[in-house]
Amino acid sequence: MSARHNEVSNYQPARHPPSALWADMTRLILATILMLGLTALNMPRAIAAHDIDINTTATLTGEQPKTNLQLVVLEAPGCTYCNLFRRYVVPAYETSPKSRSVPIKFIDLNDKAYDELGLDSPVDMVPTTVLLQNNREVGRIPGYLGPENFFHAFNHLMARVN
Repeated sequence: MSARHNEVSNYQPARHPPSALWADMTRLILATILMLGLTALNMPRAIAAHDIDINTTATLTGEQPKTNLQLVVLEAPGCTYCNLFRRYVVPAYETSPKSRSVPIKFIDLNDKAYDELGLDSPVDMVPTTVLLQNNREVGRIPGYLGPENFFHAFNHLMARVN
């Protein structure tokens, strides 16, 4: 064997002391956790901003928006999903152009106002969002769907408006 072959076969990479390796791995893990945490904090805001534009074809064609429309959210005390709805969906809805023509109202299921709504059927899930036109139910969105799915469902309800 040549001398060069012996040099190559005896080559061993420099070893880092275990503490340096653990320090590098710890830094990498902490950086990853920090990035994921920051992404998670910005996610609801990014999704809500993405789905804010909920214009209907009536708005695009220049027609006057339908009057006497109201969005009623039925909720119960202590409902976790009702709180999520208020936290993630309501701010996005209130900044949308549609909120000017279709105001949002919150009613507790235990309140007398719930009995006076005259809905087509009882509410068995909270939060339930009901679209009313001239105090008649057009349709409803049962449960918490998250901002993106809420706006898709809301657009389908708006398509039913005469």
